[in-house]
Amino acid sequence: MDIPHFANEMRRQLQADGYQVHHGHRDDGPELAGAFWFTWTKPGMADAEVGPTLGNEWAAWASALAHRLAQSAIALHCAPEPWPVMGPFHAASLPPSAFDPDVLAARHGLTREAAMQQVEKLRRQSVYMNERYQVNVETVSVPFGPDTGDMFWLSIKRRDREAVHDWRELQAIKNMIVGDEHEGFEVYPAESRLVDSANQFHLWVFADPKVRLPVGFRERDVLDAQTAAAQGARQRPFAARPAATDSTPGTGR
Repeated sequence: MDIPHFANEMRRQLQADGYQVHHGHRDDGPELAGAFWFTWTKPGMADAEVGPTLGNEWAAWASALAHRLAQSAIALHCAPEPWPVMGPFHAASLPPSAFDPDVLAARHGLTREAAMQQVEKLRRQSVYMNERYQVNVETVSVPFGPDTGDMFWLSIKRRDREAVHDWRELQAIKNMIVGDEHEGFEVYPAESRLVDSANQFHLWVFADPKVRLPVGFRERDVLDAQTAAAQGARQRPFAARPAATDSTPGTGR
């Protein structure tokens, strides 16, 4: 292929990728009159990216090619690895010391009365674990009235106690412990009733899979990393679907 054919093929491919070269006229102002520059846009992008002003059309196309190659290098270098798949949750038992009010009082600096209340709360909870998380589950009786029924309170902490708050993993935990079609929520409270004493996260999930929150999106819209990138967004690759839990509140444990 000779140079003119190569240049025309390069331009054709860049145009297919969303690049255009523009020629400034007098009406565009003195800074743009007679200059050339590229723009790049893809479906879903709010604004086009604009290249530098240059002296001729082919310099602008060469600038567009450099931009395209840089985009490819960034995508190749920064492509995230798929998120590690979580193993299934299994019903677990807490050690006897967890139910000893004297041990709890000494360990956490509680009064014995407060420690006994904590023990009673733990006795109402079921515990699930996998290699990454511990989830304590307690049934909350009709907090919003009989129309929406009971809820499950999921108290979630990583077993390494790190403060990792990953939305996708919380969604997977909700699905694995309660069920795919059960809706739940986190609470971002008024400061006057804020509780922030440990790297622990809480979900409240409706026991009835037919209950829907009156806020939120109404239809499913999920993009993989490649489709999101084509629309100018960034999304990490999906991991394989987590394995089912051996015993869950949402399926009659």
